[in-house]
Amino acid sequence: MDNTGQDKKILIVEKQPNYTQQLVKQVLFAGLTPIVAVTGEGGIRKAIEHHPDLILLELDLTDMDGLRFVALLKERESLQKIPIVAMSMVSQMKANALKGGCNDFMGKPVKMIELMSHIRQFIHRGPDASMKSLG
Repeated sequence: MDNTGQDKKILIVEKQPNYTQQLVKQVLFAGLTPIVAVTGEGGIRKAIEHHPDLILLELDLTDMDGLRFVALLKERESLQKIPIVAMSMVSQMKANALKGGCNDFMGKPVKMIELMSHIRQFIHRGPDASMKSLG
């Protein structure tokens, strides 16, 4: 039995309930455990508490800028390696998100197939996949 998704947690930091519901459904469908926060502050707390395997981050949060969230997260050594996929309706935010420490970017509304490919990319590849040398 393949258990690559077993016990993998995805932290969803999203202020809009309809988006949150959609993402939670998709994460559950992928066989992963969703953890939800509606504010950056809550997201930081949940990241510390749960050490998720991936964070889906809405850049436009009510209490802080999404990139501020990333900066606060990266200040904690134990959380620095968690991949972060930024989400925004504003596609121009992609460059800032990647420069600001996010690993990837998805335009909203998020498409199921795109989300699944991001989850596969970050969750199922193993922790050292990006570090492997080509030699």
